[in-house]
Amino acid sequence: MHLFGFDTRDPVFDAGPWKLSFQVITLENVYGLDPDGLEIRESEQDWQLNCSGMRFAGGQQHSPGRVTVKITRGAGDALKILIDASTPHKIRAVKILLRGFTSLALLDLLDQAPDVPTEQAIKRYPNDLRIPLIAALTEDGVLIGARCHDPQARAKRFAVYQERMGPLAGTYTLECIHEEDARHFDTHIHVPDWIIERSIDLPTFRGGYLAFAERELGLVPWAQRQDMPPWTRDIRLVLTLHGMHWTGYVFNSYDQMRDIIRFVCDLIDGQQVLAYLPGWEGRYYWQYGDYRPDPLLGGPEAFQRLCDAARACGAHIMPMFGANCANAWAPNFHTFGPSSYMKSASRNVFLGNQPDWDSSRAHDTGWQAWLNPGAPAWQNELTRQVLMLVDQYRFDAVFLDTVEVWVNDPDFNLREGYQQLVARLRAGRPNLLVTGEDWWDGLLPIFPIFQQAGHWRQVPAWVGRYARLMGHICDSEPSRGSTGVFESGYTDYARLPDDDMYIPTIAFVDGTLDHAQAEIETVITQARQSLPGGVRT
Repeated sequence: MHLFGFDTRDPVFDAGPWKLSFQVITLENVYGLDPDGLEIRESEQDWQLNCSGMRFAGGQQHSPGRVTVKITRGAGDALKILIDASTPHKIRAVKILLRGFTSLALLDLLDQAPDVPTEQAIKRYPNDLRIPLIAALTEDGVLIGARCHDPQARAKRFAVYQERMGPLAGTYTLECIHEEDARHFDTHIHVPDWIIERSIDLPTFRGGYLAFAERELGLVPWAQRQDMPPWTRDIRLVLTLHGMHWTGYVFNSYDQMRDIIRFVCDLIDGQQVLAYLPGWEGRYYWQYGDYRPDPLLGGPEAFQRLCDAARACGAHIMPMFGANCANAWAPNFHTFGPSSYMKSASRNVFLGNQPDWDSSRAHDTGWQAWLNPGAPAWQNELTRQVLMLVDQYRFDAVFLDTVEVWVNDPDFNLREGYQQLVARLRAGRPNLLVTGEDWWDGLLPIFPIFQQAGHWRQVPAWVGRYARLMGHICDSEPSRGSTGVFESGYTDYARLPDDDMYIPTIAFVDGTLDHAQAEIETVITQARQSLPGGVRT
């Protein structure tokens, strides 16, 4: 984390037990309130701060601008904070600084605190955090919470650090940052409600946010969801059938996938089976953006046999598609890619996760373009390709890869893009299931099922109220610990947690069916013992 090497000299305002400062961040600098232009009104229920000027560079320079802060008292030490700001320059973000703590330890997604105070940390929503809420434990054991009620699910960031300069040196500060949708940067900003509270009961505090999200973001409890075909609720088992690795190594041909499905459906009702196909289109990721059955896996005829055989068993086929990635070196890329690049708010091209696909140890993936699903050219092309294949092969589920990746793109909003994409895929196709990778609250209303790693991503229990989770391709198969097409290559095999929100999942590479039948049958038994909708007997 980068900090200033000087005291910013931001005015500190006392609101009950809270010490608050405020900053406005434009596209060209960061500004604090000018104490000479600050008027404060206090009543029994609230405080009103009106500031008619800004300072920057540690108070050495002045700038025009206006900031209004209304702080309303809640129960106990709770505060609701509303901020409006105007400056001569376009505003990127507004920051609330909660200051003067002796120490702070940020809790993780499972509500666990670290063993030692957090010296410096940044948490980003939606990329690190899955809801715009943070909880932190003070040195004396008091749990404080901060959350933002934003009906547009815009970017939030939280930072904690020990101050080194000025009269508060040695104490800890928690920053709560709201960033505007980059499409709408302007010289005026209205910040949605921030709620801060001391001595919280964390489930209750989080429940307040989830109640807001159900009202305003469209979160729907799983039992009430209408955005999936009825057969979805019968799924008890997911088969991850790995196709072709990035290098071209074949784990399973289409005929081998067909044999696996038939084997499994002899042990469990096929209507309860969802067969997920990563690397079905050929070289994993390399082929992204140009989807078709691959000749080396058997070609169109064998893929048709696979789909027909699965349908005869009652099983559901779900090929994998890159929702926001395509090969920039592919011959068709020029028709949709150049106008669709994913970008940061200040227009840096987003480079993504850059796996070491070729084991050069360079992580140099210049061919791997990250595209915005809200960009018309890419959305149109991806929709065209997916629906053409759905209609031709009549599979009834689609998996969209890496939907959790998010940037504040100044041209097209990613969340809105996914809403549009899923609506177009399902239009007139009520029997089509659309699932995605990973989750945050803005995606929970869009996808009913998510691929979720069972061992390296934290999943709080409340997620099961809204969605179901299947195994991630990073979760290995049971014969040799291979992760198939996934870039890690190997990890220790482990079953998914035995929990209602997880759909039992078993992965297959070459040799899994021959060398791990005992484990396969155990997982199938576990699946048979569940009830439709993911509830264990």
